[in-house]
This record gives sequence, structure tokens and C-alpha cells, in this order.
Amino acid sequence: RGDPITAIDLVNYNTCNVEMMAYFWLAIENGNCAIFAGGTASGKTSMLNAVSLFIPPLSKVVSIEDTRELTLHHDNWIAGVTRKSLSSGNTGEVNMYDLLRSALRQRPEYILVGEIRGEEALTLFQAISTGHATYSTMHAGDVQTVVNRLDSPPLNVPHVMLQSLDILSIQTQTFVNDKRVRRTHSIVEFTGIDAKTGYIRINELYRWDPLTDDFNRSGDSFVINRIMQA
Repeated sequence: RGDPITAIDLVNYNTCNVEMMAYFWLAIENGNCAIFAGGTASGKTSMLNAVSLFIPPLSKVVSIEDTRELTLHHDNWIAGVTRKSLSSGNTGEVNMYDLLRSALRQRPEYILVGEIRGEEALTLFQAISTGHATYSTMHAGDVQTVVNRLDSPPLNVPHVMLQSLDILSIQTQTFVNDKRVRRTHSIVEFTGIDAKTGYIRINELYRWDPLTDDFNRSGDSFVINRIMQA
């Protein structure tokens, strides 16, 4: 829409609270990477668009999408959109992988990808590993499903590369008092890989309580502690 949903709108909708938005502000301003996951119409892209306002205004930003949904207010923003082939043999086709590979050559400080669903996922995690602040969405209902999808075809992200992701936000569409609402179900941080089991270590920071329709903080943030020590 012409007037995009902002972080203040999401707080007023109770999609998340002020403390969670302040957390995203600190994390994004300091270049930590995040993925927003959830089911269809759970508010993934709305969250991505809202927190993109926390990107420093003078940063170089590149967005990559199948359909234009993101609206940024940065002067140095390049919006990339895929293009279908108009002839046989895929001549002239430009897919997400092509756009992402091209974006890396432009040396952006921040990369926003509309949704990862194919081979571009590996390139995305390579960009994260090389120091680019990267944000994207994907279809998955919980943390384990996100890890399983990233590990499996067609995404095929090596397990060891998953630890380069900093934040995972799970969005959900649900009902509160018979009213359809969107909530941030949980925010977790990826803190590395367990040397003994090989599993991803996670730190759950916030979780939505459906009984009170409020958000509970469950621990200290590794991301904030790292920012404090930097």
C-alpha cells in the first residue's frame, strides 16, 4: 500500500510490544540478520517492511522480490523484481537467484529478500557469512520447521551455515476473542552449533501468551550482549 505499515502500527495492533520493537531496532541498526517465518497471511512481510525503517537512513539497501510488496524510504534503495521469460527456452528470464547474485556485486550494506524458497537460500546465507546484513521471510510454522526446510532440497543450506543467522521471528495468524489477529509467536536467537550433538543452539527471547494476549520475555539476549561488548 502507499502508506506502509510501520512499527508503531504493529505495536498498536499488538502484533508485538514496544520492547520487542526496541530489540529489533538495536539489532538491525547494528547489522544483525533476521528471518521472519510463518504461515500464509501471518504478517511476515508486514513485519519485514516495518522493521526495515530501523535501517540507518544513509545505508545502501537492495531489495529482491517476486512481487513488489516492500516499500522503503531510503534514498539509496535499489528495488529488484524478478521477470518471467517471454519466449521459449527461458530467454530473458531473471529469477531470485540472478538478482541476489547481482546484488552482492553492488556491495550493499543491507539486503532484503521477499521470500526464500529455492537455490537463492544458499546465496543468502553466503551473503550473511560474508558480513552483509540480510533480512528475509519464509513459510514455516516453528523453529524446527525452519531448520528442516533450510537443510532440505530445494534450499540445501549446509547445516554449519545456519549458525550465521542471528534472529528468527515466528509470525502467526490466530483468533483473540473471535477476532482474527496477527501475533509474533516467538523470537529466538541462533547462538551456534552444539559440538556434541550437532544441533543448532537457540535462545528463546520472547513468546506470546495466548491466555493473556501478552508477550513474555524468557531470558537475556545474546545479540544485545554482543552489541554491548562491541
